[in-house]
Amino acid sequence: MKRLCLLAFCVLLAGCVSGYPAAVSPTPWQTSGAASPQSTNGAPQGTSQMLYVTDRNILETEQGFGVDRSTAMAFGHVRIHTTNMGKREFDAYMSGHAISGKQPRYVATLTDGIYPFPGTPLPFAIENGVLSRDRNAIAAYQSAGAQFQAALTQELEDNSTGKVILYVHGFNNTFDDGAFNLLELWSASGRSGVPLLFSWPTGGHKALGYFSDTESGDFSVYHLKETLRLIAATSAVDEVVVVTHSHGASIVTSALRELLIESRGAGLSMRDTYRIDTLIMAAPDIDLGVMEQRLVAEAFGIGFGQINVYLNPGDNALGLAGWIFGSPRFGAARPDQLSPESRAVLQGVKSVHFIMVQDANQFDRHNYFRRHPGVLSDIAITIRTGARPADPERPLKHLDLNFWEIDKSYQPTLRHSSERVTGAQ
Repeated sequence: MKRLCLLAFCVLLAGCVSGYPAAVSPTPWQTSGAASPQSTNGAPQGTSQMLYVTDRNILETEQGFGVDRSTAMAFGHVRIHTTNMGKREFDAYMSGHAISGKQPRYVATLTDGIYPFPGTPLPFAIENGVLSRDRNAIAAYQSAGAQFQAALTQELEDNSTGKVILYVHGFNNTFDDGAFNLLELWSASGRSGVPLLFSWPTGGHKALGYFSDTESGDFSVYHLKETLRLIAATSAVDEVVVVTHSHGASIVTSALRELLIESRGAGLSMRDTYRIDTLIMAAPDIDLGVMEQRLVAEAFGIGFGQINVYLNPGDNALGLAGWIFGSPRFGAARPDQLSPESRAVLQGVKSVHFIMVQDANQFDRHNYFRRHPGVLSDIAITIRTGARPADPERPLKHLDLNFWEIDKSYQPTLRHSSERVTGAQ
């Protein structure tokens, strides 16, 4: 019986992004003395461009990236074209003012070549207890990092902003799927900041692929840490917003936890060093007990301005994952499942927010972060303004402790006087 359920679990997760259903048109924002949240970033009609970093394999027979691992990171630009609507119609759709009943369709192309880093680990030797690194390999790696930082700086300057929106996708997403996810989130926010995709190796639809791809996520933790270090070392960056979905949350929290430990050991402030103001996790596919230890016991939240976690107890993919692994998943948790110790600590922690999506099952049990109009709108207003729950911009309903509620009737407000955008495009 359990073997049959395991097979059903893999099939269920494999279908999460099948055919890439586009995001719904989000709940339109109320405005108070503010201009329309949508604008252009200078790309040709019907196209948008963004930076990416990936550790997927480079395809040999066609342009793009596959589903397997690469020891070498690579970066570049991906351009996304909306094939069935122009820019005005797409912007209207992503701001909640759809002109027609159409949903957007996309095509992604790499625009200016692929710039690889040297593979890791870089060669080194240990003699008499002393570590020595290969100087040529280090120089090549640093050169690639400097090229990435120059590309990121140019994007920030071109768009008159200091804000980076870093997105890490979930399980069984192709490279293109992740780019489409980020395009929708960024567009819904009014193109606030500069979008940056981190794409890890998944999406092969293999038998039991969930388990092999979980290990690929572990493989990518180091490369995500390197990406975060490069972003932090880019002087033009003032603020970073990290958004992640499903298993991407495990990769993100693992990387951030290690950087937090590293910062503490060096006597540095995690928040000052990496400038991550907001961390957004939707349907996080992480063991509930593990996440309690990371968020609460290790005081994870102190490294960030705020952490928003979207939860749906009816998430079928995470519910079955919890049954298979024998422990509930964080993204499907209920308030009463938190340990007494966590509940006691959370009474004094105001920066971590758990947002219960009451009607997620009407839209998409697992991918509601872009298929639920209220959730997509809340993520977008948070990216744009940095507002916290209960701020006028985000009228979420407070439940208990750090728990809030959202449903399809939710409507945020964009206030011109309180907008905290560092350079909307």
